[in-house]
Amino acid sequence: MPIVRMDGHPVEVNQGATILDAARKAGVWIPTLCFHEAVSPLGACRICMVELDRGTWKQMVTACNYPVRRDISVSVSSDAAVGARRGVMQLLLARAPENKQLLAMARRMGVDGTPFPSVSTTQRDCILCGLCTSVCEEIIGRSAISFAGRGAERAVSTPFRQPSEDCIACGACAAVCPVGTIQLRIHQDTGEVEVSPFKTRAKLLVCPQCGARLVSEPVSKETLRRLAGDWEKLRQLARLCPQCRRNAAVAAMCLGRGNKPNK
Repeated sequence: MPIVRMDGHPVEVNQGATILDAARKAGVWIPTLCFHEAVSPLGACRICMVELDRGTWKQMVTACNYPVRRDISVSVSSDAAVGARRGVMQLLLARAPENKQLLAMARRMGVDGTPFPSVSTTQRDCILCGLCTSVCEEIIGRSAISFAGRGAERAVSTPFRQPSEDCIACGACAAVCPVGTIQLRIHQDTGEVEVSPFKTRAKLLVCPQCGARLVSEPVSKETLRRLAGDWEKLRQLARLCPQCRRNAAVAAMCLGRGNKPNK
């Protein structure tokens, strides 16, 4: 197995592991924003840059997607690596100068502000990391959102900036967003969930027994569609909230033993 010398300390990793894998195995913190284990590494935000020593010359690489195929020497704490990451953070702060998550990471990196003017964006605090578009495409299989525009006006958007017909309001994009730009909003009056800022709405499934609101109806339909076989009992349980599902399981066990379930 190849060895990564990280700031002089050897770390043995599997063939094809990344520098970020080696750093985490060694307990070395490298900041990440566009990285998530569920999707392919992008290297888009550049906040994880480290200095790779190639012997006669050195190179800045992104730790999240640089594969380790042989013994290499990497510096996380060199002046060049630290300076590069801090420079990236200053640029990101120009897009989201008041974002709590970004400010917390900046403080840990020793960055207390940005010399760059704030950039006018169409989406508050979006840093264009691409995690939301990746999870929508790779995991959910919908590609309901993508990048649109150029320069300072570049943003993550639905087609033509209209509510997307492909979105099932699963909330995966909101779950992986590192700065909280994407949020799920529940509209009590209409019983809908909205994926903000994309303005896509979907009806929420209601538990037929207790009336609790569950996932969106498109998510439920997609889940049931992927079930192997026509298991009507399982389909009925999938429409219940977790508590009613547990109650149904307990009732079934009691009836199977010839006992009445406790009320």
